[in-house]
Amino acid sequence: MDIQRDEKIETVLAMLEEGYTQDEIVQHYGNKNWKSIDMYFRRRGYRWKDGTFIPFDEKKEQERKEVLASVQTELTKAAKIIRSLGKEYADIMEVATKNGFESTEELGQYMMSKGYKWNQEIENYVEFTQEEEEELPTGEHTLSTFNLERNQQVDALLTYLLQNEEQLKDLLDTTNRQLPTFQLRGGNANKTLTMNTKLTALLVDYSDEYNLTQKSIIETALVEFFEKYNYKEEVNKLFLN
Repeated sequence: MDIQRDEKIETVLAMLEEGYTQDEIVQHYGNKNWKSIDMYFRRRGYRWKDGTFIPFDEKKEQERKEVLASVQTELTKAAKIIRSLGKEYADIMEVATKNGFESTEELGQYMMSKGYKWNQEIENYVEFTQEEEEELPTGEHTLSTFNLERNQQVDALLTYLLQNEEQLKDLLDTTNRQLPTFQLRGGNANKTLTMNTKLTALLVDYSDEYNLTQKSIIETALVEFFEKYNYKEEVNKLFLN
């Protein structure tokens, strides 16, 4: 919708800027209530926000809704389960337990209710349509058909672990390393950031899994970034002695 401006639009905006209340503006124009003023602006491409009317961009609003939907999708419990199973050497029983399920069958039933089915080839869940669900034979709705007897794969895995024992030890030492904490000068300030939806989801997952605030994770990441990339002297001045 094209944004339209006329004398009434200009006058109302000016009155709002000068501090007139909604009731005073309604009385000025002789309307019954504020809804009449609001509808007048809506028909001309405006929306009420933060105490005034602003031009409404339908395209930007649609993009905002799509981004919000994408973020919400990334942060769902089902998406978190899929990301956990996508990790190397993921243990499905461990993933089920961490997410509050007593068995893999219960996990499978939950994922089916959210529109996902087990894919044996990738050993993870994938989305499915209602038509696909109707075509599935009885018994394929849960992980009861998940084959846990994979001796050849287990043997291959053990061989691989033995061949890479030293690297594995180094990896485990790094994984178990305690997250550094920094005592910094100054107070707290609000900062709104637009981030990649998948990074946002990882931030939430890590915060939940390791019981850390998102603030401490981001501050630690920033400090180490500054130290590594030419700002070590500046960031060192922020540390409390």
